[in-house]
Amino acid sequence: MGSKGCILKSINKHGYAGNKFNPASINKILKTLQEGLKSETNEPPLSDHSLRAGATLDKLEEGEPLERIMLRGGWQPDSTAMNYL
Repeated sequence: MGSKGCILKSINKHGYAGNKFNPASINKILKTLQEGLKSETNEPPLSDHSLRAGATLDKLEEGEPLERIMLRGGWQPDSTAMNYL
């Protein structure tokens, strides 16, 4: 358990793993997955923002203090965290 490293890594088209995953790729991956589902519902598409907002709400519902949520989200002003909540 003492090892450190990236949880997600990039993989190129030849199958080679890179050093780290580009966070900007998350929206592309979500869009590709959702297009494959061809959902019949009128749900709005998911994005990295959707996941971040959902995680923020989950932490609040679990009783996590706002200061800790802000630290995990990397937000400085309270207003930014409140926009997610």
